[in-house]
Amino acid sequence: MDTILKAQALQKIYGTKKNLFNVLRKVDLTVTKGEFVGIMGPSGAGKTTLLNILATIDKPTSGSVKISGREITSMSEEDLSNFRRKHLGFIFQDYNLLDSLTMKENILLPLSLSNESVREMEQKVQQVASILSIESILDKYPYETSGGQKQRTAVARAIIANPSLVLADEPTGALDSKSSADLLDAFKRLNKDYETTILMVTHDAFAASYCDRVIFIKDGNLFTELVRGDKERKTFFEQLLLTLSSLGGGSHDVI
Repeated sequence: MDTILKAQALQKIYGTKKNLFNVLRKVDLTVTKGEFVGIMGPSGAGKTTLLNILATIDKPTSGSVKISGREITSMSEEDLSNFRRKHLGFIFQDYNLLDSLTMKENILLPLSLSNESVREMEQKVQQVASILSIESILDKYPYETSGGQKQRTAVARAIIANPSLVLADEPTGALDSKSSADLLDAFKRLNKDYETTILMVTHDAFAASYCDRVIFIKDGNLFTELVRGDKERKTFFEQLLLTLSSLGGGSHDVI
């Protein structure tokens, strides 16, 4: 399989010489095309810092990050901006939709700087809306829709440009249980039917149980990894809970 993401010896240090805080400690991570990978760990373990570096939002103190064969840590801001638009899709807990735009217009934002025709863009919107069952709300504004519909719209926006890698940061965090399950079913469908490569940070073992494998971080180090394989999702979920418990996370980490 093609390697989509390869991070090597990632280190992130904050503070001054007298008071250094090592958030990431020589972390290695590889994700291949079509994988659905979760990242879990207690609060403060370094999950968000790792995601921010992989998302090109932050830079590591040292180490290498290659996405689709391109080294991103040494890119200029202009090159990074172009790279993000072409290769990365982002899904956040708080949706990040613009209230002044319709759902359809929000979805189209990543294509706003492309040279595609209106017809091509229209076809892409209809395709992703169909996959995510949001055709009926395309002409509505975010304030007229539910949290689950907002998040599925955010997913549509993340995938419409067919990125190499979709990065999701606590995507179910603001959703009720039914909306969470609907979103995760959509992720699984995108992953299996369209080979969308997804890397998801989550506190939620239920969400993580949809992944192919889950990487656990503790104190800035890779602690262990669980692979689902042929296991039933319920069995995998129980394994995830046991591993989180062994990490010493608080109760909010195993919701």
